[in-house]
Amino acid sequence: MAQQSIALFPLPSHILPGGKLPLRLFEPNHIEMLKESLIDDRGFGIVMEENTATGLSGRILPVGTRVKVIDFYTLNDGLLGVTVLGLERFSIHQLHTDERGIKRAQVEPLPNWPRLTSDNSDEVLVTRLQDIFAQYPELDELYPEKRYEDAAWICQRWLELLPMPVQEKQGLIAKQNSDAARQFLHKLITP
Repeated sequence: MAQQSIALFPLPSHILPGGKLPLRLFEPNHIEMLKESLIDDRGFGIVMEENTATGLSGRILPVGTRVKVIDFYTLNDGLLGVTVLGLERFSIHQLHTDERGIKRAQVEPLPNWPRLTSDNSDEVLVTRLQDIFAQYPELDELYPEKRYEDAAWICQRWLELLPMPVQEKQGLIAKQNSDAARQFLHKLITP
């Protein structure tokens, strides 16, 4: 797969292919990144950033997800809000910050996790995920069509939601398929 150059949006959380994430854009470089991503329809990358003890920006981790904007809206505070959809994972090969303060990277697309039919062992993962959607209507609204029959989709949504160390999350996200995440989630969530 050919490398491409994309702008990056570092966050302490992550989105995976098929995932949706509301973002609040307020910094000038975020607005520039958004404009640029809409002009060439390339989208931009969401990447995880390590936390530092001082609260400053940390190291950007090597696997991210290319996203596209699927909705725009004005937030209550007058700022711009967008919702993005995760398209494909990528691996960062080169990283730099341009003169406008936008982080950019040469990235290589990674194959998305293959679809995996859920079985009876995934019932607890599905039920608990349904509980989370029921408890958080704003999250439920992001996913009008839920794919509970696909274990890979279920694992991706869990990895987006679970608070866990970024290195551990990054290790699971970087895998070629959902097997390791599925095993991890079964150990964590299944009684």
